[in-house]
Formats: sequence, structure tokens, C-alpha cells
Amino acid sequence: MGGEAWWIGAVVVAAIAVSIMRIIFKVRSQEAFIRNFKEEGDILLVIAHPDDEAMFFTPTILALKDSVKIHVMSLSNGDYAGLGWVRASELVESCRMLGIPKERVSVVDDPSLQVFLYHAHDTANSCLKDGPTNSWSAETISLYVLPYLKKNGISVVITFDDYGISGRFEDMSCCRAALREFSGHPNHIALHTAFVKLVQTKRIEKGKAWKLQSVNLLRKYLGPLSVLENDALQWLGSNSSTSQTVYCWDLGSVWKCLKVRLVNNNTEFSSLYTELQAHGSQCEWFRHLFIVFGRYSYMNTLDLVEG
Repeated sequence: MGGEAWWIGAVVVAAIAVSIMRIIFKVRSQEAFIRNFKEEGDILLVIAHPDDEAMFFTPTILALKDSVKIHVMSLSNGDYAGLGWVRASELVESCRMLGIPKERVSVVDDPSLQVFLYHAHDTANSCLKDGPTNSWSAETISLYVLPYLKKNGISVVITFDDYGISGRFEDMSCCRAALREFSGHPNHIALHTAFVKLVQTKRIEKGKAWKLQSVNLLRKYLGPLSVLENDALQWLGSNSSTSQTVYCWDLGSVWKCLKVRLVNNNTEFSSLYTELQAHGSQCEWFRHLFIVFGRYSYMNTLDLVEG
């Protein structure tokens, strides 16, 4: 039994080592991804909450920040726990750490647009606010996104897909809430729904809206092994021909945002946890695990939003 455990451990360590080498190789050879977006000019990343940029989109931001101007728009200030003003400030600081100046960071906080939001329990008291039971309308979202695109001459947007990555861990206080965890956060999903409608109505040009690909629970927590899994899917021809995948070996950019100090002289590595140090109010134990074992710390796969 001891011998078998040794071999299993050796195989796991070898697989992780190969994965890390593959990620580093891919980071250094992802010119095609950068070139594809560089030709489009400025990009608007539309997120639902402050810290989404750190938890999910770090590989995309780090790959593109030196080649294109990235703008970030959060459609809420994350005020679900009453920390909206704190989290808005944290988003600005997080983006600064990623090389995005505050002039290109926008946080929406407009409770006057109450008519457009559907709340699961109270449709009369609805507004564009954060929360696991709130879902935003496409028209509300477009009221903010379209003027920003026009004002800044932006044609390309990136957001979530129709699964929305997943719900929040704090939603898992009962079985019903646990189901929401695996079906997706409604605020994330609402963004995808809005951009599908914008593409369908030609208010955003087809081929200019991208969504972050969600995966099932097992694939989501493979950590660096995700790169080998993605290699296998490419070899089998399972990935879409229009998908764009970018890799990251810079865990410091997110780790610092969670206020975790890394003793590491390798600046390329220590830079992936930088981003969540800014999000001190969200520094909870499960986010540390998500960053280490989550797919989105190591790679993003973007698919076109089909209208």
C-alpha cells in the first residue's frame, strides 16, 4: 500500500510539474491572443462586482494590459453586505495594481433605476444592486454600457457567459442556496443575457463581444492541471475554432489582493496574487483556495457571444 501511495504521489507531482512548464511556455507564446485583441483597439471588461476582475479575469488583463487600453466597468459596487463604498475603492486600487488607471475604471451605483431590476422577492423595490437573489435587466445594463462604449470609441467587450462561472460561497447556507452555487450567480448571467440581446439587435457588432467560458465543478478546480486538460481537448478537437485561450503564471497579482505575503524573488510568479490585496474586505479563507486551485488563476478561455 505504501509503495502504491508513493507512485501515485510521484505521478501527481510529475503532472503538476509538467503543467507548470506548459503554462510558462504558453505564457511566452501567446502572441496570437494578444494580436487578435490589439487590432481591435480599446477593450471594455464588464463585471458584476468589485473583485470579479481579480478572481476571474486576471490572465486576460495581464496578457493585454501592455498592448491595449483596458477599461473596467462594474455594474454594482458590491453593496450586498453594506460595504459598497469600500469595495468601489478596492476595485480602483486593484485595477491600479494591474496597470489600469482610475480614469478607465467605472463603478455603477444608481438606485434611481428601480424599475428595471427584478428581485426574486419584491418586484416593487427593485434597483441595480448586488445580491444573490437579484437579477438585472438587459435594458438597465445597456443604459450604462452603450454610452460608455460610444464615449470612449470602444467596440470590443468582454464579460461572463450564460453559466456565470458559479455562485458565491456565502450562498451555500442551505440546499436551495447550494443549488444556486452550481447554477451561476444571477448578476453574472444577466450580463451575458444583456450582451446577447445587444448583439442580436446590432447595437454591438457581431464578433466584438466575448464571454469567459465557464466549466463544470471538477474542471474548475484542477488548478494548474487545467492546462493539460485543455491540451487534451484541443487534441481531440473539442474546443471551438473561434475560442481564444490565454494563460497566466503570475499568481502574485491576485494573492497580494488577498493580503497574503509571498516570499518569492521571481517577480513573474509573485505578480499573480497582487490584485486581491486591494480587496481586503473580501479576504476570506475560501478565496485563497479558489486562487490556488481555481482554473481562472491560470487560464481564461474566451468565446464569442452569439447573437
